[in-house]
Amino acid sequence: MAPSGVDKGSVAPEQLIVVNAAGAVQKGNGRASAETSLHLALVETCEAGAVLHTHSQAGTLLSQHYAPTKASIAFLVLQGLEMLKGLEGVATHATCISIPVLGNDQDLARLSSTAEPHLVEAPYGLLIAGHGLYAWGKNLTTAHRHLEILEFLLEQHWRQLLLKGISPKQQSKNVVSRHGISHVLLDIEGTTCPVSFVSETLFPYAAKHLDSFLNEQKKNPQVKSLLSEAERNWADDPDPEAQSMHQQIKSEESDGVLSYLHWLISKDRKLAPLKELQGLIWETGYRTGTLKGPLFEDVPVALRQWHKAGLQLAVYSSGSVTAQQLLYGYSTCGDLRGLFAHWFDTRVGSKRDQRSYIKIAKTLHVPSHQVLFVSDTLTECEAAAASGMQVLFSIRPGNSEKAVDRFERISSFQDLELNP
Repeated sequence: MAPSGVDKGSVAPEQLIVVNAAGAVQKGNGRASAETSLHLALVETCEAGAVLHTHSQAGTLLSQHYAPTKASIAFLVLQGLEMLKGLEGVATHATCISIPVLGNDQDLARLSSTAEPHLVEAPYGLLIAGHGLYAWGKNLTTAHRHLEILEFLLEQHWRQLLLKGISPKQQSKNVVSRHGISHVLLDIEGTTCPVSFVSETLFPYAAKHLDSFLNEQKKNPQVKSLLSEAERNWADDPDPEAQSMHQQIKSEESDGVLSYLHWLISKDRKLAPLKELQGLIWETGYRTGTLKGPLFEDVPVALRQWHKAGLQLAVYSSGSVTAQQLLYGYSTCGDLRGLFAHWFDTRVGSKRDQRSYIKIAKTLHVPSHQVLFVSDTLTECEAAAASGMQVLFSIRPGNSEKAVDRFERISSFQDLELNP
C-alpha cells in the first residue's frame, strides 16, 4: 500500500510498503495510513485485491449530506443509470445500488467494525462522512474501473440535486414522528412500489401465461389443490355473472375453472387460490429476469435503517406471500427478504376488516398500538385504526386516493421518524 504522507498521485513502486494482517509494516519505508484497518477489512470481507480511496468534492459533499444521524450507518441509493453496468455483476441499467455511508470516527478500529457487516452487500464502494469514497475490486484494474464508475455516479447525483434546486432533505417539509413503535406493517402496491407495476406488468404477465402454466403443471399436487379451492369458491360465489358461468359450465360437463380464473382477473377480484397461482407464474418471470420489483427509491434505505434499529418489519398485501417474497427477493435493490420477519396475505382475512389486523397483532405478540400500518387505501387504514394500530396514509405517484384528511399522509419514508 502507499505509505502515509506521500503524494498518492506520484508514488513510485519502490515507495510502496507491505503490511501484515495486523497493519504492521513488514517491508518498505514509511508508516501505514490511519485507514489501514478499514482497507484490511475490505480485503478480508470482500476478498478485494485492491482498494482505492478518493476525496472528490462530489463524494465528500454527498457523504456529509447523507451522513447518518441517530443510526451508525445510512445509505445513498442510485438507480436507473446506464453507467451502473460498469460495476461487476450488474447487467442492466434497471438496477438499484445502496452505497453505505458511515459517520467519520477517529477510532479506525471501531469504524472498521461498524462497516464490516455491510461490506459484502456494498456495491464495491462506501462513503465516510466528510472524508470521501472507498472503492475496491478483485484486482487493481477492476478497482480503478469501479472507482471511476462510482465517482461518475456520485457526480451525477450531486448535479441532479443542483438541477432540482433543492436537496431531498430540504424538500421534506414535515417530518412525521411516531412513538411507541416496535413493528412496522407495510402494504406493497402504492406504498413501497408503484401501483402500475401490479396492474400493468404483473397481472398481464400472469394472465398471458395462465393457460400454459396450468397445462404444464396440471399434475402438480399444489396446483391441483389450488384449482380445487378455486372451484369451491366459484360454486359459492354470490355474483350473478359468476353463477351464470358456473351453471353453463356444469351443463356442458366440462372443467371450466380456467374461465372463472380469467374472469376473476378481468374483475380484479382478490381470491386467495388465484393469488397463489399468480405467484407461482410470476416466480418463473422473476427467476428468468423478465420481472423485477421496482421499489421506490427511499424504501430500501428506510427498510435497512429500521431493521438495524431493531424494528420488526412485516408485509400485509392482497398478493400471496409467495408473490410478496418474490417482489422483495428480486427487487431493483437486490434481495431484501431478510429484512422482514413476518408475511401476511388475505388468508389472514380481508384487508378491510379490523379483525384481520387484530389477528396480525396477536401473531406478532404485541399490543396493536405498537404496530404502525402504512397503506395507500383508505378503507384499509380505517380497519387498521379500528383495531388500535397506528396508521399512516401513503401518497405515492400514481396513487388514486390522495385527498384524505382523516390520517396523516406520507409521500416518502425519508420523512418518517420512528421511536420505540
